[in-house]
Amino acid sequence: MGEKDLTGGLVDFARRQPAVVVIAIVLVGLYLSKASSGASTRAVLVPGVDFPAPTLLTRNRTTYAVGVDPRSPDTISLLSSRDRRSWTTEPDALTAPPGWADPGGGLGPAAIGAFDGSYVLYYTTAVRGLGIRCISAATSDDVDEPFVDMSLAPFVCQTADGGSTDPSPFVDDAGHAYLTWSSPGRPGGAGPTLWAQRLRSDGLVLTGEPAVLLRPSVPWQQKRVASPSMIVEDGRYHLVYSAAPELNGRQVVAGASCTGPLGPCKPAPKPMLTGGKVGFGPGGAHAFTDSRHRWWLGLHSWDSPPAGPCLPTGRFIVVPLHVRDDGLSVQVNSVTQGRVRPPEQHDSHPRDHGDHGDHGREQNATDSGGRTGPGTAAGG
Repeated sequence: MGEKDLTGGLVDFARRQPAVVVIAIVLVGLYLSKASSGASTRAVLVPGVDFPAPTLLTRNRTTYAVGVDPRSPDTISLLSSRDRRSWTTEPDALTAPPGWADPGGGLGPAAIGAFDGSYVLYYTTAVRGLGIRCISAATSDDVDEPFVDMSLAPFVCQTADGGSTDPSPFVDDAGHAYLTWSSPGRPGGAGPTLWAQRLRSDGLVLTGEPAVLLRPSVPWQQKRVASPSMIVEDGRYHLVYSAAPELNGRQVVAGASCTGPLGPCKPAPKPMLTGGKVGFGPGGAHAFTDSRHRWWLGLHSWDSPPAGPCLPTGRFIVVPLHVRDDGLSVQVNSVTQGRVRPPEQHDSHPRDHGDHGDHGREQNATDSGGRTGPGTAAGG
């Protein structure tokens, strides 16, 4: 058959079977999109932002990053982006903690979950008179509007384990919501522990009993684990977490495989991110999907090794995360510079509506699913 005959045959087939052709084009597009995501090795450095434990979620094709800058410890900040490179400063997520909180203890880490049209901000604050930090919950009708905390007591507070911090909500394949967090431990106790517990559908009540996800068990964890972030992909549960002390330049980002949303979890043989192009002592990592269901990590690192009396500059970085059946991996070959727009530029500089470079275009994509990662409970 000649080239003209082949071309004519394909055209004739397309005319007779248009539905089949459309399905084939869609499937090829999805395959290429997923292949492009898996091949991405470019990270984004967001300048001037220092979130020691950033958390992110995607809603309506916009990714939101929430965190507490050490330079403003009494405020939970919020950024938004359409492409994870150009970020806009949103109004502060929370400025007024409840009466039981120690006003001089600072705030954060924090994370936002979406629940049936409303949002819950889980955040860490010091408890007045106890000398420990615990988790509280504030609510808002919109993710980019201020959250209000009317609580009379902490949401999670494990006094016997040295407190509770690093909250991160997620949902499983059945649509059930959970909260993960960490406890620092006390001398003579169980030590640092990562936890998970079922949430009521509105995200405002914990049900059942807390379950242990992970405790330090291998030498490179250096007896410290923190910042749990649970994800589920194709029915398999994976945990992202930090290990090793933060301020000795040896903190790492690691992965673990879990038997279910309440664990237990088995750590990978080695950490998946120890530094390199992302900076020194990476940690506080949080997994999320964009509107095309591609996985990413938001994390913190230093621009130089933490040593001596003065701390180096902290950095907020977004890196691609590869999720496979056998576990999680990160490969960063290059870092591109992002930018942050101040709030007064909201009206004069509208938000971008597409990705750039490796990130692809997103303006025609659907929202990220609510059953695939942390910070996206009940449709987030």
